[in-house]
Amino acid sequence: MRNRIGFFGGCFNPVTNAHLQLIEKVLEKEKLERVYFVPMGDLYAKKELISLSHRIKMLELAFGNQDKMQILNISNTNQKTSAIDTFQIIDEKFSEAERFFIMGSDNFEKIKTWKNAEELTQKYQYIVLDREKGDMKHISSTLVREKIKQGKNVEDLIPKQVLEYIEQMKLYK
Repeated sequence: MRNRIGFFGGCFNPVTNAHLQLIEKVLEKEKLERVYFVPMGDLYAKKELISLSHRIKMLELAFGNQDKMQILNISNTNQKTSAIDTFQIIDEKFSEAERFFIMGSDNFEKIKTWKNAEELTQKYQYIVLDREKGDMKHISSTLVREKIKQGKNVEDLIPKQVLEYIEQMKLYK
């Protein structure tokens, strides 16, 4: 039987407790050996996106050297990478594994508008997360950034080590 590996793409700007709890549930429910967090590169067009190096550091702090959650940095810092490019890189690097692409239902609904949409929908296996399910549905990276800007407490929304890093580096102010 081939290894079952998940790939969870996102900005992780910053990584939240909701991200981590969702992936813990997916690991167990889908019997995955591990999940790679695949952060978007710096050229991804998203408001308030901090540098990839900060986002990777926060992911490292969030799950440390836990074997089941790891980071896969395949972003090209010089050019924008599309989903199909990312999926093809993952196909090459992990050809021996059964691969699952993990995404929120909101993004999965938009996949029809992405570059090479037909190939994306027919060639790959997905685990689609419903944002409205679970006790963490109110937590989002946007909410965390807004609260930090307002000087409000975010201790219950993000891992302690991530909060300490954000404060130390004066991020999202």
